[in-house]
Amino acid sequence: MSLDSPTVAVSAHELASLVVEGLNLEGVDARQVDLSAPLFGGGLDLDSLDMLEISLLIQQRFGVKLKADDPNNEANFASLQSLADHVSSVLSQRA
Repeated sequence: MSLDSPTVAVSAHELASLVVEGLNLEGVDARQVDLSAPLFGGGLDLDSLDMLEISLLIQQRFGVKLKADDPNNEANFASLQSLADHVSSVLSQRA
């Protein structure tokens, strides 16, 4: 990537809002979510169905398709921050 290439950034705060609203997480304030906490088995305590819904929300909002067979999914979905970094990276590659 050259120095002139635009950088496209998706903030973890933006993803927190998207996830909380999109999954209808009652009693969860997106502004208070720990962006580095695990999405699954801790933190927001999401499950595999939530992962599919998050993937759809991201595709609808950002046009980034997250593939179920991506070998990096465990790292990409580790936290909201890692997910935001991954989406930003995909968008930057397109720019």
